[in-house]
Amino acid sequence: MVTVFALGLGTSPWMALSLGVPPVAVALVAWKAPIGRRFSASLSSASLMLIAALVVHISGTIEAHFLFFILVPVVALYEDWAPLATASLLVLGYHAFMGLHSPTAVYNHQAATDSPVAWSLIHSALFLAMCVTSIVHWTIHERARREENTLLDRLADQALHDPLTGLANRTLLHDRLNQALSLSQRTGASVMVIAVDIDGFKPVNDSYGHATGDALLVELAQRLGSCIRAGDTAARNGGDEFTLLLPGTTREEAPGMAGRILAAVSPPFSLPGVELEMSVSVGLAVSSTGTEGEALLQEADQAMYSAKHNGRGGYVIFDRSLVPGTLGTMTVHPDQARGWVAYTQSLRAEIASAKDLGRIPEQSRGPETVRRTLESIIAAIDQLPHGPQTAKLPLPERNALEEFVFHHDLVQHWADTLLADSIIQVERSAEANLFWLALRRSAMKDHGDPGNSPESDGDNVPVAAT
Repeated sequence: MVTVFALGLGTSPWMALSLGVPPVAVALVAWKAPIGRRFSASLSSASLMLIAALVVHISGTIEAHFLFFILVPVVALYEDWAPLATASLLVLGYHAFMGLHSPTAVYNHQAATDSPVAWSLIHSALFLAMCVTSIVHWTIHERARREENTLLDRLADQALHDPLTGLANRTLLHDRLNQALSLSQRTGASVMVIAVDIDGFKPVNDSYGHATGDALLVELAQRLGSCIRAGDTAARNGGDEFTLLLPGTTREEAPGMAGRILAAVSPPFSLPGVELEMSVSVGLAVSSTGTEGEALLQEADQAMYSAKHNGRGGYVIFDRSLVPGTLGTMTVHPDQARGWVAYTQSLRAEIASAKDLGRIPEQSRGPETVRRTLESIIAAIDQLPHGPQTAKLPLPERNALEEFVFHHDLVQHWADTLLADSIIQVERSAEANLFWLALRRSAMKDHGDPGNSPESDGDNVPVAAT
């Protein structure tokens, strides 16, 4: 640029070429030398100021000084105080040197030529003021950018974590599970998934309120987090269900891991205003070659439900031998299933109220296993998606479901009698009845129940009537 400008003003080629060498040499050092970003930017700034000084010198016009100010926004693009300081010092040095040796080359009024040093300071101060303005603008812009990035990070964190416990949510869990399984395919290391469900969580909310229930979930999340390694993932699926993801963990380590979880949960939970002793049911599943993420999660859930039906505070490690003793899943309409849950809960509440009023005699409680099966079915229904589409409902272990259906049939016949006698008011809706019939068919499908053989959706899975 300097060489071309000099040639255009009639300077000899050799002189024009020599004038262009200094800024080019400085720029090459800034570009090629391994001197760090800040030092490189400062040298680039110096190269630009040399160009401006040479253009002013070659042109011989006072107006050419505006080039210094024109280059300020260019130097400000580095967004660093060092290049701006370098430019300010060079402008001060140029004006001081030229003001002493050739005042008329840089000043066009008497006051400046009489006091070149003072006016060089004035010119440099004006240049520095422009630089400071650029720094302030850059600082404001940088602060806004940091705040924006902080907000985006916070939003991204909220999108991937459970707001109550701070654990990973389903989205993040599935992402990390898929990554772990992809790595497993390359390294051969197995992946363990652990499903953890609180035994009897609903009575806590009913008896002590949702604030206490939330405090329990937070405390349990912390205890589960203490059981895993730094590279593992603890997630809350919703409600009182948690999932742990442990890459590089073998089946032989499963009993020890389950024992660690059960031991962590066993001490009483000291919650605001109450101390509770709780237990969890734990299901463990370990990947094998070609295992899909969703299948591994389902295996852990199936093992957890088996543990729940076997009794509180226990664990089950998934094995193919579990499959023949279970009924897998059943395709349901979520609205029908939730209608049955609403009816069942209302029925239990009205019967309890009628007992308190003495309208019906106290009855002996049903088997504890039946109550646990009911809780597990309700918990599974709570996890069903909303909307008109059908969904897969995990079924309890076969014997547990058959026992539950037998006892619940008796309860519903008794409820019909109480309704006919006007002792209770709750009626079973058509949706609730459709779900119950489908669930009953699923339990009785291998016992020759006449007129109740289940329909199939192509996978030997019973389908709720529509």
